[in-house]
Amino acid sequence: MFIDLAKVDEKGIIIDDTVSFDESYIKKTPIKKLDNIRVKGRAYYSVTNEIIFDCDVKGIMVLEDTLTLEPVDYPLDIHINEVLGDNTEENVKNESKTLDIIDILWQNIVLEVPISLRVNPEKDYNLKGEGWELLKEED
Repeated sequence: MFIDLAKVDEKGIIIDDTVSFDESYIKKTPIKKLDNIRVKGRAYYSVTNEIIFDCDVKGIMVLEDTLTLEPVDYPLDIHINEVLGDNTEENVKNESKTLDIIDILWQNIVLEVPISLRVNPEKDYNLKGEGWELLKEED
């Protein structure tokens, strides 16, 4: 997802798009699917001539239940407000003066992934196998 910096004026440029992340992003994460993520906001120059990326990101992440490994739809609803001062050079393509915001989105989405996710935490699962058994604290 690229923003043309030549089109950014004093009001900024409006961003209203849907983004999907391919396998190269999610292969080493607990995220199983991340499609149709809605990005709505704007990018603009601050008074100090830094690019400000301000947007809301909404969608559904498909994660796995920590215990049963069942797929779980997990809501994603975050607000991103980032100053892209000196780091802008790594995201801006020199010839075209465009800003790639997909990596900024990805970094903020990964921060929202829970460490542990249980669909039904009160359910009592039979946690034992051949030669092992998980006991409750009171046992």
